[in-house]
Amino acid sequence: MTLSSDAARPRPVNSVDRTAFRDMCRAFARREIEPRWREADRERRFPREFYVAAARAGLIGITADESVGGAGLGSYEEAIAMEEMSRINPNLAVAVLVQNVAGSLLYEHGTAEQREIARRTVAGECMVAITVTEPEAGNDVQNVRTTATRVGDEWVLDGLKSFITLGGEADVLVTLAQTEPGSGREGMRFFAVDRHSPGVTATQIDAYVNRPAPTYRIAFDQVRVPESRRLPAGFREIMAGFNRERIMVAARWLGHMHHALEWAIEYARVRHQFGRPIGANQSIAFQLAQCHVDVEAARHLTYHAAERWDSGAPLRDVILDVSSAKLFATQAVVRVTQAALHVGGGWGLTEELPAMRMALDALVAPVTVGSYEIQLRAIAREIGLPVE
Repeated sequence: MTLSSDAARPRPVNSVDRTAFRDMCRAFARREIEPRWREADRERRFPREFYVAAARAGLIGITADESVGGAGLGSYEEAIAMEEMSRINPNLAVAVLVQNVAGSLLYEHGTAEQREIARRTVAGECMVAITVTEPEAGNDVQNVRTTATRVGDEWVLDGLKSFITLGGEADVLVTLAQTEPGSGREGMRFFAVDRHSPGVTATQIDAYVNRPAPTYRIAFDQVRVPESRRLPAGFREIMAGFNRERIMVAARWLGHMHHALEWAIEYARVRHQFGRPIGANQSIAFQLAQCHVDVEAARHLTYHAAERWDSGAPLRDVILDVSSAKLFATQAVVRVTQAALHVGGGWGLTEELPAMRMALDALVAPVTVGSYEIQLRAIAREIGLPVE
């Protein structure tokens, strides 16, 4: 499948009571995320036991087929899980997102050996990370400089990746490399690289955001990878699947902004100034009313995109919905969390209130998995404008 393909895509094979499923996801988040995220955030450490718990709860591999232990559900259910987990903490939630996206590359496009890695990921036995971004190749993926050179029955990888979420915790790095330098996208392939291979070095980046799901620089220095670890599908086939990730990104930030708005409304009710709640002031009340509209608009766009994805419609017919949801949600979460920070006033800048942490976490939203400029370009092209 290419980005311009008219071919229909597979539909979910199973269904579930979505209200009960949401209740289950919410209970899981309260049970497994609430007690541990603050300590993990302070320590900038990912608690691997959370990944194991998510796998046992069936939240890893929601859309995976049953042959690898998945639930065979749709992106709609995956978005529900992401929203509910992100309402507690978006950075532990992103760990589930990464496992689901990287795992799907392996079970949808991989060999029998690579599908076994996906099965172990779904079972909570093997963490994976997506290793694509480089210092000079963020949105410009075709500028990837990491190379893979064929030597007998092996490939030798050399290069540097950056901003790799959970790159130091993962067991397997699903890595994009150039196998034919100078041939652009057609010469790119993905490899399932054992992170513990000689020549792989993971260095944590000291970032303000994405804690407690750390990001890393990953260096490959003459790393030898068996031919059996090269994914047989081409660049375009695999990258098409990243559009589903954008729906999950929208759901992630939907959950986060919903939580921020709930907190801000409650704080505006109980915080008094001049003898009345600050929420009685139009300047505060109207700002939070606008935030409510942002949250509800993001909700409709996100779940509409998920339904369109699950419909099996050709990829070219759902890109507009996906990009619209991702763009709006990642911009709206910044507005909503900044409003919550404003409502917190001076105390909002302290660790006694959650407002600053929520606002900091949201700052990464517009620049991940395709920046807002990339989404605007996609939308412009889909509505018929000849933008380059």
